[in-house]
Amino acid sequence: MKLLFSLLFAVFCFQARAFSVTRRQALVTAGATAVGTVLWQPQDAQAVDKLYTPAPQSLIGQTIVITGGTTGLGLESAKRLAIGGANIILTARTTTKGEKAVSEVQQYLRDNGIDNPMVSYKVLNLDDLSAVKNVPELWNDVKKIDVLMNNAGVMAIPDRQLTVDGYERQIQTNHLGHFVLTALLQPKLAPDARIVNVSSQAYQFASQMRSDQSLWEPQPNDYSPWVQYGQTKLANILFTEELQRRSEAAGKQWTVVSLHPGAVATDLGRFIAGEEKWQQLKEGKGTFWETFFSKALSKFILTVPEGATTQVFLAARADKESNMNVKGQFLDKCAVQKLPQFATDPVAAEKLWKESEEKAGITFTI
Repeated sequence: MKLLFSLLFAVFCFQARAFSVTRRQALVTAGATAVGTVLWQPQDAQAVDKLYTPAPQSLIGQTIVITGGTTGLGLESAKRLAIGGANIILTARTTTKGEKAVSEVQQYLRDNGIDNPMVSYKVLNLDDLSAVKNVPELWNDVKKIDVLMNNAGVMAIPDRQLTVDGYERQIQTNHLGHFVLTALLQPKLAPDARIVNVSSQAYQFASQMRSDQSLWEPQPNDYSPWVQYGQTKLANILFTEELQRRSEAAGKQWTVVSLHPGAVATDLGRFIAGEEKWQQLKEGKGTFWETFFSKALSKFILTVPEGATTQVFLAARADKESNMNVKGQFLDKCAVQKLPQFATDPVAAEKLWKESEEKAGITFTI
């Protein structure tokens, strides 16, 4: 019944999108984005025309790191950026998942008549900061990074979960782990590097950035899956803005940008429904009502290739072709979006940065 209720809620939310003129309605839109992403997987999705893909050989010499590159938006990004000839390094939680993802990318390249052997993976667990802190030593073969795509994430986990570091799992996976990874990889970042942070319109579930225990170690009775998810997506945006500001102050030519991929049919739903139920839904083996409303939602949900377009567009620097200024900005559908004050608050951004340093036990100096 919980899944059925969520599907009904998603249908209502999506219908409200056309009338989104108030903050309450904006929250409804964010809910549709999140719930839609979770509860529907297209059946026999067809290729969509006019998806942005870099031209063959246009990215030769570029090294692109993609976290969470084994499924969904990360894997799709790896495939299309590999078309351009980039050296793709995707991260995976296990060797098995990494090998499978590399194999899928190579098959995609063969299907498109492209030869690019430079696709590999690194094992990375953002839920364990000690593992993230080992990256500089374990990645000593990576000399230069042109694009760091912080894509990995979890969404609206129903029960509060703590990582081995003692922090709530969503905030560590979606923000803190990437904060540490970016800090430790910065010596490898090219002078004109791009840091692409995958956020979401679900940031609107947060009216302001929380701090201290309520963000990092919420008590079970204070934990709300969607509010916490919104906090992590707001953190992605504020981290983007503060990293852009600090890098410019240090004389760097980096471009730091965040984005909303859309309401996309990815595998993030497994964190809510559970692996077994999620697999049943993907295979069309849900209950009658789950199947009925899944089909009803299909017209509102983007396919994974559609959803990955903005991050591929940014990683390939396609914005330069139209002289867009994307530094420190938030994009949706490859266009810069205006954010509310609470999502552009420099005081909140600086506070989040300092708290992140404290929680991770590092100093992120550029």
